[in-house]
Amino acid sequence: MVSRRGPESPPFHSGPPPTSVLGDEESPALQPGPVTAIRELARRAGRYAVEVGGAAITPVAIETIAECKLAVGLMLDAAALERLRTASAVTACYDKALDALARRARSSKDLERWLLEREHPRAAIAATIERLSALGLLDDERFAEAYVNGPARTKGFGQRRVAAELRRRGVPSAIVDRAIAGRADADGSESDALAAAAARRARTLRTQAPDVAQRRLVGWLVRRGFAIGAAIRAAKDALASVR
Repeated sequence: MVSRRGPESPPFHSGPPPTSVLGDEESPALQPGPVTAIRELARRAGRYAVEVGGAAITPVAIETIAECKLAVGLMLDAAALERLRTASAVTACYDKALDALARRARSSKDLERWLLEREHPRAAIAATIERLSALGLLDDERFAEAYVNGPARTKGFGQRRVAAELRRRGVPSAIVDRAIAGRADADGSESDALAAAAARRARTLRTQAPDVAQRRLVGWLVRRGFAIGAAIRAAKDALASVR
């Protein structure tokens, strides 16, 4: 019987389900022997469970099945099983990385840390990072530019805060410097950005007592990465303009 995905999909076997499921975990149940079933996973297209002697390796990419010429009845020795397990670990890691990037953008180092926390093998993580980068789905330069022009601008961050946030996300220093320089070219000087941020925030503090408003605005500006001396002057000017 063939998959509903079409004639290019591997054959399905209608026997009993596997006794254990393997990804990158060790299991004594897996032994060299014939492939007894190739089953498509229900929740992810192009991913399969390859059963060998009642145990299964999963997820296996359809590309791996084609490359290894897997079919029901094919005998797999220990070396072939290890290659299949390694490919499965990379596929599992890659799929998790795609899920993470679908939720929000990440730098390469941030994604690497996230995958390590979920105990994916380092070799699988390295292969995943390389593949995503080659596909243009992971780009630290683009990530830094998007952060500078998006969240950092919306939140009124100064250069110090922008640099700290990008470095915390694992962006290399050279890329951080270029992203900040690009922001200065687009937005003007840091003093202009400071004045704009102070003016926006000052409007929300105009009903406060002058000393309270000044203290709160200065603190807000400093937390966003502006130097304290400049923040004090900008806060004074901005509050004066809204009273």
